[in-house]
Amino acid sequence: MTSPLSRRAASLVAALAVSVPLLATLATAPASSAPTAPSAAGVRTSAADAPTIRWRDCGRFECGRMVAPLDHDEPDGADVTLNLVRVPARKPARRVGAVFVNPGGPGGGAADFAPYAARLLGPKVRKRFDVVGVDPRGVAGSSGLACRGRSDASYPRVAFPDTRSQRRDWLEFDATVQRLCGRERIVDHMSTADTARDMDLVRQALGDEQASFFGASYGSVLGATWVSLFPDTVRVAVVDGVLDPVAWTTGRDLPDGTPGASLPSSGRLGSEVGARDALAAGLAECDTAGRRECRLAGGALGRWDAVAARLRGDRAAARRVGLSYSDFVGATLGMLYGGDVAFIADFTFRAERQLARSAGRPLAGEAAEVDGSLARSVREVRDRLAGSPFPGPWSATAAQRRAGSRIWVDGSFHGVLCSDALNPTDTDAWVENAERTRAAGADFGPLWSWSSSACAAWPGSGEDAYRGPFTMPGAERLLVVSNRHDPATPLSGALALQELMPGSRLVTTGETGHVATGTNSCATAVVRQALSTARTPAEDVFCGRERAPFTG
Repeated sequence: MTSPLSRRAASLVAALAVSVPLLATLATAPASSAPTAPSAAGVRTSAADAPTIRWRDCGRFECGRMVAPLDHDEPDGADVTLNLVRVPARKPARRVGAVFVNPGGPGGGAADFAPYAARLLGPKVRKRFDVVGVDPRGVAGSSGLACRGRSDASYPRVAFPDTRSQRRDWLEFDATVQRLCGRERIVDHMSTADTARDMDLVRQALGDEQASFFGASYGSVLGATWVSLFPDTVRVAVVDGVLDPVAWTTGRDLPDGTPGASLPSSGRLGSEVGARDALAAGLAECDTAGRRECRLAGGALGRWDAVAARLRGDRAAARRVGLSYSDFVGATLGMLYGGDVAFIADFTFRAERQLARSAGRPLAGEAAEVDGSLARSVREVRDRLAGSPFPGPWSATAAQRRAGSRIWVDGSFHGVLCSDALNPTDTDAWVENAERTRAAGADFGPLWSWSSSACAAWPGSGEDAYRGPFTMPGAERLLVVSNRHDPATPLSGALALQELMPGSRLVTTGETGHVATGTNSCATAVVRQALSTARTPAEDVFCGRERAPFTG
């Protein structure tokens, strides 16, 4: 995402991660009780009622605008405008239908993603399918949740709060976001179910009886919601980097009986454990490669922990080397998204050495200087993430304003998450959960947990949200894909969704990183085959690790 963002929308995408010992528990744990979910009521179904898309030529693809009901329960009431991009089938005479795509977020624009997705999904899909991206309502080019006004609070200067004063500033800014976003009418109509209903209207406007779907990360929640609401319209669906939709919406009750809904939505997902697992797996490869290939080799994970602890406990030292604790943790998570563990190892090594030098204790046998600076590395991480096709975390806010000035906040992340998910109303729950998750996922726990804190008193309504059951007859039409070491949505999310949808097929890779399609050739081939033929594999598939980060 490249537009000005709130620090949480820019810092995080809510995601799921659970440790290996908890995989079986998660797949079978009882869901929290939840209100009866709304149906697909209000969706126009007759040909006469199908909406019209206004298309225009945008070069290699077509740009479109379509009007949809603000409230699908009142189809003749107020409207929102949806922004679309269609990459037309190269052989229109042999066109099968449309593949809807979504890159995740929430807050990621699907329209801009469509041309990339068309290349990603391969020539067979491109020949016979339109690849269509619909910006979700409240997001990107569709009617957005742009929250503007004067603020007495400044943008927090950290990716997540770690001290009492930082928590105070963070929650003051939350109150500003809630106040400004509460003025916008769309804030009551931004659930994933609203977007799924919009997507079905687009399908009708295209004149297709069925559609296909490819969604990554949060796009897996959209996919699970769409196939549950509109199973008869599903030709085939593929989700990659998968969230457990029950954990996302209502939470799963903990083994000790703690209701899942009593935990903050981003903190009950276990993403911190996934990030820690991915870091441990990546740095274990560093140790195996040895110091000739990886300068951090030799207890690499412990050395990363030591740098994090020093930056957290000695802010004067952090200032001297130009690297804050939250930037170090956030930059590490950002690079884990792309599986760039070699960057993380080198970044950590340089931070370790500069911290030692700042204390007058240079590491024995090491050169005195390192090309570049730690601050420049953090900026490089932000730049890489800004150019990624899949929305990911940033290490800190990309914009700041002085107190008392007018601010602009993109409310898309919270607009969707807080509408979908049941959350506590007391902000103390986030303080407590940050420490609980720190115990499970070390420094990544607070980072993930605090991303949803604005949901404590979110002004929008979740009345139209869909919170289950997540099920689809004929679930063999669903392909579930996951990397083994995903820092945001690891294998546990895929296993949970497969458990919810018996008959679906699972593709697992041995990779470290977020989203397998496009990075693992074996998984990419299975995804392309499923979308082009509407046939998933006869059994689950395992694809080995293809990337070797520490080979010279």
